[in-house]
Amino acid sequence: MIGKTPCCQERETLLEIFLSEGEKANLPSDLLRHMGCCDSCSCYWKSLSAVRSASPHELLYSSFLRAKTLRRLAGRDQAFRLEWMPALVLGALLSLSLYFVIPVCLLAKVYSYCTSSTAAACGAALGTLLAGGLLVTIASAVSLFEMGYIRFGNEEDVRARR
Repeated sequence: MIGKTPCCQERETLLEIFLSEGEKANLPSDLLRHMGCCDSCSCYWKSLSAVRSASPHELLYSSFLRAKTLRRLAGRDQAFRLEWMPALVLGALLSLSLYFVIPVCLLAKVYSYCTSSTAAACGAALGTLLAGGLLVTIASAVSLFEMGYIRFGNEEDVRARR
């Protein structure tokens, strides 16, 4: 696990106060004294306020999402933990077998009726699966582009069109 920063406890307290009371919260006197001595923590408090003003409530869908975003930005939640690695590897192997190996084996079984070579049947099955995936990916991209979810070009041009 990653080591804690020198002001970790103070920042956790600041975050909790900020999430519950906002930027106009009355901070405890010991925390105010600490922020007077520690430029890093006072800058952290100002950054939390900047995040809230840059992300208005109506743009963030819920208070849970707002709190989670602020915690992530504060570095309190870790997106990846090393102890999750065995479960991730197992999930990846299960996903690979479920969505790739089993369909290739089933298609190879079908193609084995057309050819006597196991290698040719497996190759044809693999090619069919990859070609089908490519076609679905292209169709999805074209559909998303037509609906406006994918845009190409300069960001200023996109804002001008709105």
